[in-house]
Amino acid sequence: MASSTVRVALRIRPLSPQEHASGETECVTQLPGVPQIVIGADRAFTFDYVFSPEVSQEQVYDDAIAPLVDQFLQGYNATILAYGQTGSGKTFSMGTGLTISVTQPELQGNLEDKSKQHPAFTYSIDVSFLELYNEDLVDLLNPRSPTAGGNGGRGPTIREDSRGNMVLVGVERKLAAGEDEIISYLHQGALSRTTASTDMNHTSSRSHAIFTIYLTQQDRRSSLMLSNVAASGLESSELDSGLSIVSKIHFVDLAGSERIKRTGAAGDRAKEGISINAGLLALGNVISALGSMNAAPGATGLGAGGQASRRGTVHVPYRDSKLTRLLQDSLGGNSQTLMLACISPSDRNSPESLNTIRYANRARNIRNKVAVNFDKNSSVELSMLKTEVARLRGELSKLKLQRRQSTLTLNSANTDSNCDTSVPTSVAMRKNADLTQRLEQALRRVASLESERNALRLRVAELGGSNQPTPNLPSTSFPDFAASAVFKSDDSGLRPNGSANDSGGLADAADVMSQSNVLSTMDRELSEQAERHEHQIDSVRRHFTSRLELVQESLL
Repeated sequence: MASSTVRVALRIRPLSPQEHASGETECVTQLPGVPQIVIGADRAFTFDYVFSPEVSQEQVYDDAIAPLVDQFLQGYNATILAYGQTGSGKTFSMGTGLTISVTQPELQGNLEDKSKQHPAFTYSIDVSFLELYNEDLVDLLNPRSPTAGGNGGRGPTIREDSRGNMVLVGVERKLAAGEDEIISYLHQGALSRTTASTDMNHTSSRSHAIFTIYLTQQDRRSSLMLSNVAASGLESSELDSGLSIVSKIHFVDLAGSERIKRTGAAGDRAKEGISINAGLLALGNVISALGSMNAAPGATGLGAGGQASRRGTVHVPYRDSKLTRLLQDSLGGNSQTLMLACISPSDRNSPESLNTIRYANRARNIRNKVAVNFDKNSSVELSMLKTEVARLRGELSKLKLQRRQSTLTLNSANTDSNCDTSVPTSVAMRKNADLTQRLEQALRRVASLESERNALRLRVAELGGSNQPTPNLPSTSFPDFAASAVFKSDDSGLRPNGSANDSGGLADAADVMSQSNVLSTMDRELSEQAERHEHQIDSVRRHFTSRLELVQESLL
């Protein structure tokens, strides 16, 4: 949403014949080449546009109004607001008087050209004409309709929609085929508008008038619904996915501020003047509040009730008047706004002209937030959004199904992996326990055999009659030890140990030699068996350790 400031155009009317006859002089001077004026001696003001008394209606339209009409055709809201003293030329400039002096906006030509370029483009134009008289809303295109404050029933009312925009309820909207019908409806409503004669203006407007043109544009573009079509094999379907844009432009002719002493109003005219001034006072307070909100940082402005407030904390009193409520979108809302300030150059009217210039200068600080008005309630838009929602729901269902399938696949893979690793692990553990038990039995057997061997060595030592028995001789084998025990060597040669006449010694020695040989053989076999068991145990342990590492990696 873009930001746009309120533009201000100052239009100076020429002196009237009565003012010339009274000898009044001009107090407003326009500087050449720049949109700046000087009122009085030294009070200078700068605006976006300044139109001297010699400028025609066509030039005012081309310079200030045509850009707003272009924005209106692009889908933006627009407002032209005429503000000033009574008799300053507001109604003449807006063309809402009995004599139509407004330049016809080139709406139909632009729309027809666009329709020729885009055959699917369609548009419609509606108009409404409303006046605010003594705080009562009156439909000028349907004068027989009851007013909001009358006894005839419920008349037009102001409502706020869900998006914060102001809407009029109970106001008749006429369908217009082109510029000619728009001007005819403008003339028809001007005939029904309340006017009266005062000392300052023979055809003084006694009410605020708002003429509105509504434009509805729709571009019906065909689009192929390609999503879910290729997968399902169905034929492509066409959907009218055009966008609908509804914009409006307000032409607001405010009743002029007046002083009762100068207008000579009495009775109903005085009451009308009081009501007009009350509405303009509320409008002035809104302009002051909005202008101070967007002033320089740290600046203060007068809020409601005249209390100074800092920027961003000012209360904008839109609800103080129906006029400010009607203009809520135009001032600070969603609208491209131009204030056309009309003043009189007469020195007699210089206080009122200076007051108008000050309010117009303050209005330049107002910032509006403008955006193209897409109709979100149109049938085409709704059908397009429903189709988009259905497509997104289908994609969401597919994503959920894919996620569910991937989750099931992952869980199945994890289960299979756990089953594949748990079986070898349990087998390895049982095998390791079995081998450990067998190793312990072998170790116990080896210990038992070692004790028997030591006992046999002692027996051999006793039978050999050695004075120095050696139970454990790790460096001597059993056959060598037995030989040393049975035979002794001397100078005459090898002889048996002991007495020569001992006949039992040889038999005992032979037994000892055989037992020694058996023990040696058993010792070698046990050593080899123990080595084989240790080798098997190391192999199983390495296998078991590698399998455990694989299982841990798969779990991680």
